[in-house]
Amino acid sequence: MRLESICPNCGELSHGICERCRAQHRHTTAVPKVITVQACPTCSAYQVLGQWIHEDIHRVIADTVKKALNINVDETAINIVLEEKSRSNLRAHVEIRDSGRTRGLDETFETNVRMRWTVCDRCSRIAGGYYESKVQIRAQHRMIEDTERDHALKIAESTIEHAQRENRLAFISKTVRLKEGLDIYVGTTKAAKQIVRAIIQQMGGGFADSAQLVGRRDGKDVYRVTFVVRLPEFPLGSIISCNRRFYEICSISNAINAIDLETGQRAVLKSTDLRRAKLVGARADAKTTVLAAVDVDEVHVIDPETYASLTIKRPQYTRKQDEGTQVKVVKTSDGLLLLP
Repeated sequence: MRLESICPNCGELSHGICERCRAQHRHTTAVPKVITVQACPTCSAYQVLGQWIHEDIHRVIADTVKKALNINVDETAINIVLEEKSRSNLRAHVEIRDSGRTRGLDETFETNVRMRWTVCDRCSRIAGGYYESKVQIRAQHRMIEDTERDHALKIAESTIEHAQRENRLAFISKTVRLKEGLDIYVGTTKAAKQIVRAIIQQMGGGFADSAQLVGRRDGKDVYRVTFVVRLPEFPLGSIISCNRRFYEICSISNAINAIDLETGQRAVLKSTDLRRAKLVGARADAKTTVLAAVDVDEVHVIDPETYASLTIKRPQYTRKQDEGTQVKVVKTSDGLLLLP
């Protein structure tokens, strides 16, 4: 014979107190009258289980309620409506809908939410100028250009934004623009390495690093690392004379890619080639003019300053049907260069 037992509260068949009564008792006794949420006034992060996270306040309160009531997350939906009493005090109207074994136990109650404003670890470090690494952007054998500073900083900010998804202590605490380049102070060494790799990948060049002992933490030596990124001697858009030909630098990664201004074809230049190269201009200095005529070996263009007709060697990429169209030219000490 199978023995059945009943719930002492409601009389339903159950081994001890049934799920329904357990849930009712749990809800009425475990609901916190006051929920304290620790929040950062600077970045609006919330501290949950000892960790600072960027979450919606409704989600933070819902997680707190679920933890207090020991609710099955998969079988329960919680809806929260907040009523702001003041900046630090809110009233939360909580609706619980249970779709699991205890369905029908929908409840509504209210609780107070008190905000405890505390500057988080990240904002505290930023305010104090803390950094683990410094990334110095310089150029090889030349002064860095403003456009390069801006581009490098944009790359660094984008890299940090992505790194923060894994480590919120990855931040830029300070940037300093110098005549010789740009210094970027970074919260973690790992994030600084990511910035260095991203800048070199997009702008070319190489880097060196050095570490300095600055103290001890938890019995371990603490080092501050400085990375020096050297951008290439010839930046993107440079017009150079190399091996008796003219090239425009168009991209720099593992190799230096250029366009041959005579053929219009792409070429890969070696670092040994650049040692003998000479800077003659830049695409940024190019002027717009008119391609007047195209002959077999020569083209005739209008000087953009004097409006005189000039004759230069015909680049292979020009065609008869290009006559009368606008083109870009760069004036150099070696003459006028037509850009593709």
